Amino acid sequence: MSDTYAPPPPPPSPQPVAPKAGNGLATAGFVVALLGFLGSFIPVINIGGIVLGVVGAVLAVVGLVKSRTTGSGKGLAIAGLVLGALAVVVGIVVNVAFVSAVDDALNEATGTTVETPAATTDDTAPAAADDDADEAAPAELGTSRDNPAPLGSAVTGGDWTVTISSVTPVEADSLGQTAAPGSALIAVNLTATYNGDDPQGATSWATVKLVTADGTTIDGLDGSTVFISENPFDSLSTVYGGGTVTGDQLLEVPAEWQSGVLAVSPDIASNDTFVAVQ
Repeated sequence: MSDTYAPPPPPPSPQPVAPKAGNGLATAGFVVALLGFLGSFIPVINIGGIVLGVVGAVLAVVGLVKSRTTGSGKGLAIAGLVLGALAVVVGIVVNVAFVSAVDDALNEATGTTVETPAATTDDTAPAAADDDADEAAPAELGTSRDNPAPLGSAVTGGDWTVTISSVTPVEADSLGQTAAPGSALIAVNLTATYNGDDPQGATSWATVKLVTADGTTIDGLDGSTVFISENPFDSLSTVYGGGTVTGDQLLEVPAEWQSGVLAVSPDIASNDTFVAVQ
């Protein structure tokens, strides 16, 4: 009897490995946070970047929690969380720096400085040459009606310096026009000096107004009558670096104008500086 050969049984078939479940929240959090981070470097617009950073971080946190059960997306979730936090921090820092820079630029463009005439302790003493030059005024001088700069102070703003030399009442203007009953006509003598370097020169934008004790502002165009001085301030005259324009501006003001102060603006964008009327 011959032996028969029995083939070995086939090897067991490999069992398919179940694919890991996806983690869309981790992916979404990473993408949104990345967009927020990239947009966080642009001032103002990065407000949207901050919002995207917050949304991305929230999605990343949810995706990180989900990765414990799915086994996937942990790296993307952590990266999204970090990018979202960076988008918020960078966006805030950039905006603070931008606002500070804009504020400094506005202050430089609109701010004014005041130099007062040097005070002398002895009115009978002769004026000294260089020792009695104008001296810098305290920073708060002229910034409020309660603390006006004295007459003769030099107010600088933009490309111009304006000095109010005197404020005097006048009976009538060059055309014989007088103030209305109960009002007075005053002549404000000012000198505007151009500090710029435009080769084409410039014309003065200086303005002078009276602010009464009750806070009312009066300028040369408020009344129905336009008063013309015998020595008018020529704001249309072109001057060059170091050049000056001198003249009077007439204002029709209340009879008790001495209780008010002048509001002087040396250039078109300059803040008002308050100057005493006497």
